[in-house]
Amino acid sequence: MARKGSKSDQRKRKIATRPPKQTDSWSQRSKFHLGEAQRLSRTGHWVLAVSSQRIFWSPELFRIFDFDPATQKPSLSALLKRVHPEDQPDVDKKINSLILGGPGLEHDFRLMLSDGSIKHIHAVLHPLISNSGKTSEIIATAADITDRVRSEGELKRSETYLAEAQKISHTGCWARNPNTGALFWSQEEWRIFGLDPEKTRLSYEMFLQMVHPDDRASLEETSRRAVREKKSYDIPFRIVLPDGSIKHIHSVGKPFFEKSGGVTEYIGVSMDVTERKRDEAALQLAQAELARVARLTTIGELAASIAHEINQPLSAISTNCLAARRWLGHEVPNLAEAKQALERTIKDAQRASDVIGRIRALLKHDKPKYTALEINDVIKEVVTMTQSALAARGVSVRIDLPPGLPHALGDRVQLQQVLLNLIINGADAMGLVASGPRILGLSSRVEPSNNILISIEDTGTGLEAGLSDRIFDPLFTTKPNGMGMGLAICKSIVEEHGGRIWALPRSPNGTVFQFTVPILGGRA
Repeated sequence: MARKGSKSDQRKRKIATRPPKQTDSWSQRSKFHLGEAQRLSRTGHWVLAVSSQRIFWSPELFRIFDFDPATQKPSLSALLKRVHPEDQPDVDKKINSLILGGPGLEHDFRLMLSDGSIKHIHAVLHPLISNSGKTSEIIATAADITDRVRSEGELKRSETYLAEAQKISHTGCWARNPNTGALFWSQEEWRIFGLDPEKTRLSYEMFLQMVHPDDRASLEETSRRAVREKKSYDIPFRIVLPDGSIKHIHSVGKPFFEKSGGVTEYIGVSMDVTERKRDEAALQLAQAELARVARLTTIGELAASIAHEINQPLSAISTNCLAARRWLGHEVPNLAEAKQALERTIKDAQRASDVIGRIRALLKHDKPKYTALEINDVIKEVVTMTQSALAARGVSVRIDLPPGLPHALGDRVQLQQVLLNLIINGADAMGLVASGPRILGLSSRVEPSNNILISIEDTGTGLEAGLSDRIFDPLFTTKPNGMGMGLAICKSIVEEHGGRIWALPRSPNGTVFQFTVPILGGRA
């Protein structure tokens, strides 16, 4: 840094920077203009006479090298002493090369000033060759590029941090001109798409060819609509890599406008969400398997109910078949009675088949099928399936299912599983009550929020304070032999349907479980 110096020195510098009068010579004005240009550009110069070693420094060179013009005599050795120790050998080598007749050159090096601060210098050195072919003088400029180097360093660090952040988060950035189709990709964008920027000609058409054929039309339409409406867009799609593998991409684009209001460019990011998609698929598979295990466990508890429910139509079939044979065995066969008996047989066989179908559906490992449902019919089916299990526990059922409810949207088997679990839980809770009525209440009603509310209430022991939220956590159970998965699976199923589930204390005793399912047409 240049010293402030005495007041007289400051006055001298002030006078030196005062422009000459119009009456001064042209050479004086030119000298002043050159000095001002050097000061503004932070560029000094020096001239070395090789044979005599005499050297000239411009005023700006004194400032750049932090020398006081009043005390420092110009010399090559003084300049070299200011050069950073790590850069000195290289600077010495280049100056000696010029002295020995080498060609002109440019060179960047550092200065270490008297206060320990560092400056970055860009030097241009040019030799003047005498008639004898030797270097007679060296003319050099020294530009202070410290600010530029610092800015470039900060920019490089920012770019490095951004590149690392993109790499860690699997997020690339891109820019596209919707008018020309010109496209820019960051390094991470190239990596996501599995392409080498040195060997690939980037274009929007090439990008579209990599989009999965099933997603291409949707992406193009979304992009065209966004440009037409001058809006941002957010779209998931898949790409097919050169090796045939598939990646899941989530892309977000934002428009930038010119003064006239037109879109000049879309800038956005592409997030590689393939691993997240795989994790979600694995989680869904695990949840589905847990749900199936839970259904098997529930079915095991309902074995008596299932046997009772199947036995009824089978007994009726046997009775009706015997009756039909008896009517046909008369001396004059009574065909009308035999026909009626056979028709009853067909109905009972169908009833048995329906029971078996429902059981098989509960045991199957199918994906959810959301269809229009009569929710009251689903509740009645589960009540029928659990009659024997409830009777064995001394539980009576009270239902309040108003007719004419709108259709619900859901998967019949999964909702049956929720009801099965809650009904059996209620029955188990009432089994712990020594005295008093054991009544299980089931009801349904429409809510103003386009949902149907289903309630299952028992007269059991109730929940301890503070457990209403925890009971839906995985592996948390209040049963001595419970796995802690039943209610967690119920919550997962209900939320997947777009509903919610909760538990409330019942007065004077017991618990009320409630959950909602969306009305057909009202699901988000």
